[in-house]
Amino acid sequence: MGMFSGRILAEGIASAVPNWLWIWGNGMNTIRRGLLAVACLLISGVGSGMDMDWRAKVDQPLLEALQTLTQTEFMVQLDARADLTPAAAIDDKAAKGRYVVTALQQVAAESQGSLRALLDARGVSYRAFWISNSIAVTGSITDIEAIARLESVTQIHWLQPIPAPAPVTVEPRSATAAKAVSHKAAEAGVSLVRAPEVWAAGFNGQGIVVGDHDIGVEWTHPALQDKYRGWDAQSRTASHDYNWRNAFGATDLFCSDPGVPCDSNGHGTHTTGTMVGDDGNGMQIGMAPGAQWIGCRSLLDPVVGLGTVPTYMDCMEWMIAPYPIDDPDGADPAMAPHVVNNSWGCLEGCAPPVLDDVNQATKAAGIVQVVSAGNDGSECSTIAFPLAVYEESFTVGASDVDDNMASFSSRGPVLTDLSMRTKPNVTAPGVSTVSAYLDGEYASLSGTSMSGPHVAGLVALLLSSETKLIGRVDDVRAIIENTAVPLAHGETCGGTSDADIPNNTSGFGRIDAYEAVTRRPILDIATAGNTSGDALEFTATITLPGDAAIAATGLVLSVDLPDGATVSQAESAATQPATKAAEQYTLDSLQPGGTWVVKLTITGAGSNPVLSTVEADQVSAKAGDPVNGAASAGGSPPTGSGGAWGLGALLLLIGAAGLRRR
Repeated sequence: MGMFSGRILAEGIASAVPNWLWIWGNGMNTIRRGLLAVACLLISGVGSGMDMDWRAKVDQPLLEALQTLTQTEFMVQLDARADLTPAAAIDDKAAKGRYVVTALQQVAAESQGSLRALLDARGVSYRAFWISNSIAVTGSITDIEAIARLESVTQIHWLQPIPAPAPVTVEPRSATAAKAVSHKAAEAGVSLVRAPEVWAAGFNGQGIVVGDHDIGVEWTHPALQDKYRGWDAQSRTASHDYNWRNAFGATDLFCSDPGVPCDSNGHGTHTTGTMVGDDGNGMQIGMAPGAQWIGCRSLLDPVVGLGTVPTYMDCMEWMIAPYPIDDPDGADPAMAPHVVNNSWGCLEGCAPPVLDDVNQATKAAGIVQVVSAGNDGSECSTIAFPLAVYEESFTVGASDVDDNMASFSSRGPVLTDLSMRTKPNVTAPGVSTVSAYLDGEYASLSGTSMSGPHVAGLVALLLSSETKLIGRVDDVRAIIENTAVPLAHGETCGGTSDADIPNNTSGFGRIDAYEAVTRRPILDIATAGNTSGDALEFTATITLPGDAAIAATGLVLSVDLPDGATVSQAESAATQPATKAAEQYTLDSLQPGGTWVVKLTITGAGSNPVLSTVEADQVSAKAGDPVNGAASAGGSPPTGSGGAWGLGALLLLIGAAGLRRR
């Protein structure tokens, strides 16, 4: 199933109407009917004697539908919001996730009480969520009125089942037939984006967990079983706790045991295969074969897939804080994946403000949210549906292995929320992609559904090459964008052409895994020392390559002094350090091609070595060569130094952002 090949927006002014106001695909007629429905409610006296305030909180199509329906499902959004901004300052991803989950759950617990009491009193069915402060309810027009009259309620959205149409093309193949194609060593798209070169450099996704939010996964597939986090290869047993979630539970008609991973369609198996698949016998279909996967099923039906906003939210809550089978109280953000692939789109009943909340929470928790752009191209502004439209989504378009844009790939800019946001972010191979399929077989599929997993796999490769990038969503996205290969497509959308980077057809371009990994921030440190009397003049020179994809931020140079040694404080207001101190100096940022030089005069080191390391927000600690202390009063260069004579004082040569000592 390629990412939605469903309806596009109606022409003209209808395309500029916010998507929470209408049913996708019905255009202006639906809007007119919705306005008429409000008028009819007023004239006919439905809920007579009621003022207009409560109706203003209700989606117009929902009011229209309830003229004929006695009950329907809707999402109630409350006004209280958690402040997630402090999470950005937390370096550890698990701690970041715990902060986000705790903040969201606390706000939900404090603000949902009156609404839940009302729902209990009325005897209606509901499901409360914390990832967005919302409650899914099944009720009537009188229930809606009572709910809307609560001051804490901001909006009531209509929810409908969401069909996810079939892929652009599906060409099932047996394993034997698939292996006979020319890309036996690695799938064609995987090779195009240079993932095998990253493997050769020693990075294959090791230590990284990818999440697949889709229609499920055939976990016993030979290319996937050994990659499943719940599988113990040594004992040949599996534990699905924290590793699998079926949002439909016992109501799932297509999976006999909701506690065991399943796929009733093949789509989720295919996307997971593109992220991590490798059978060990030549079928190298995955970008990051050293990574592990977990999965959540929010789409139902073995033919085209069917989802709802509550099932999407169920999976996204679980992805932020996975829990054992049917035990949400055991949720643990430390078990969350590092990146989640979403090869689906919400076509109807999407409750966009709610899904935007969910997306923001996912990013705040340090998880990269990769989203397929959609299969509604080649017209402009066909990236029209959640989650692809959101800023927090890393939206992926499709190209082929000859670097031509796929005609079906949806284009920007985003009009449905009136933002004119440039999308997609990047493109990746999505035409005739071979990956895992049902019954242990393989299939060739086309769609942006196939493109997204290439990017999710690249995220795994990048994070395995530098673990300090884990949880730093903006840095990861910027590295991938800034190392992408621009595509020549000759199109103009939203005033951007292929001469503009990014543009609304291909974004920053087609991903390049090798460039992303090798051009991540990598610091070099060169140390040197000279003696002058009993003083050691120590110099550390830190550089960032000129082709680095992004700047290094939060640099820290640590200098470990021998016992009894101190740093002279000439022309420095800093407090004299204690004996045996680890001196630390900081720099806010170092741009690509930049150099940072720190010179210290150290006394009392004798012949003992002075050690140093440098690190940054995005760069693990790297040690400089040890510089030995004073060799003699005559001033000969100390052992292990570069032999260059220093200035004899503390000189802090800084870049654009200031150097600090701490």
